[in-house]
Amino acid sequence: MYLVTALGCLLVLLCTLSSPVAFAWDGSYQVVQQQPIGKFPKWMGILGSVQQELAKKADINAPFAGGWAEFVQKTQSADKLEMIKKVNETFNCMRYVTDQRNWGVPDLWNTPVQFTQPSDYIVPGRVSGDCEDHAIAKYYALQKLGFTQDELRVLVVKDLNLGVGHCILGVITAGQCFILDNQIKSVWTADKIQHYKPIYAINETAWWQFIPAGTAAPAASGGDGQAD
Repeated sequence: MYLVTALGCLLVLLCTLSSPVAFAWDGSYQVVQQQPIGKFPKWMGILGSVQQELAKKADINAPFAGGWAEFVQKTQSADKLEMIKKVNETFNCMRYVTDQRNWGVPDLWNTPVQFTQPSDYIVPGRVSGDCEDHAIAKYYALQKLGFTQDELRVLVVKDLNLGVGHCILGVITAGQCFILDNQIKSVWTADKIQHYKPIYAINETAWWQFIPAGTAAPAASGGDGQAD
């Protein structure tokens, strides 16, 4: 996906460590922190499934036969930006397959273990996944490398070029928000990506709703939204 046409650029305002990170979209949106995250069943399903996998010591497969341990060994660095780039490159190599083709449903969120297994792990012929599966795998990969929840956001956006939902990962570090996107080979700072309309951001403790500036904030609504 090429970077074309703009509505505005994403600015990240880093507050004190005790305050939540707020987002704005070049003044076009106000960002309202909402709770609880239980209103997002697909995301809650991921959190629960990951905990079950940890209890069973289930591990990732491709692209590291040695699982998370090999991944960390080969990716760990004192340079956070270098790790972010390596994670994006690693998981962008995973095959993109739509949920409709993989599972026969419009939208299904998978854990990193499910996403990285060989094609006969769950159902023969089903392998890798779509945009949210890439974003989720990167989210947990960066956690394995020492990034905190405060630095990570799964972002659901609308691709203004294609008119479809999309899911990416935002990583907040060094006063910047870096975007990891399965449609973009390189890691870009958010202000360089201008063809996405933000819908919401979420991590394991809270979510943030993007509302057009000048409008009253609506009551929190549930649903994960669909990312193609």
